[in-house]
Amino acid sequence: MPDHPDRTDHPRHPEHTQLLLADIKGFSTRSDREQLRSREDLNGELRAAFTEELWRLCDHEDRGDAVLVVMRHAALTHALFTEVLPRLEQRLGQRRRSDPLLRLRMAVHAGSVHTDAHGYAGNAVNHVFRLCEGEALRQALDEAASDTALLVSDAVHDSAVRAGLPGVDPATFHSVPVRVKETSARAWLHVAGDDPCARRIAEAATAAERERDGGGTRGVSMTAGRDNRVRNSVISGGDTHLDTGRGRGPWWRGGR
Repeated sequence: MPDHPDRTDHPRHPEHTQLLLADIKGFSTRSDREQLRSREDLNGELRAAFTEELWRLCDHEDRGDAVLVVMRHAALTHALFTEVLPRLEQRLGQRRRSDPLLRLRMAVHAGSVHTDAHGYAGNAVNHVFRLCEGEALRQALDEAASDTALLVSDAVHDSAVRAGLPGVDPATFHSVPVRVKETSARAWLHVAGDDPCARRIAEAATAAERERDGGGTRGVSMTAGRDNRVRNSVISGGDTHLDTGRGRGPWWRGGR
């Protein structure tokens, strides 16, 4: 079966689709020969993890150092989390020492996907690529003991992970902020076999995001030299200082 559905010069109607992007860590540091071998191995490992039956139900698009898997069948969402991803992690761990190192950053998202003569497009496709570029995901794969790190969009987490799929523990998916280019979103980090790593990175990323948004102090505090009064949102009385949590606030001298 060809990797792409039949295409014409005119775009098809968008379809709600599950997307998996698998990206090879350290690809650009390899020689041309090593890159070709790594690409072949990535496609082979994905095909084996999906099994031939499920692989034929998907469309696949080569992205150089990555493969975009397009899953239109609803049943594939269940199989992806309960069968495919666990099998992929197991297979990568069993690779021979003589094989090129294959460690994968992966992202999963769902949304409307357009198909035309050139491939797949739309905001959903853009979003899954932004997730795969997220700093938390990169750091997770750098530090993890396993060979994969996964970032799941908020939409997929709500519709699939939290639904209680067999063998999928929602507690091992940790909320992280994602800021890449124009994208600012929340996603869920999962590291198979190394949940402490995912939890540690998620907590650090969330704390850094709070700091970036203005630190831990939020709201307004007020002090005054003597009694003050608040009426119809007007503060009056003595010298009043407002602290917004972002450095020294302005002074207002209240009337008498």
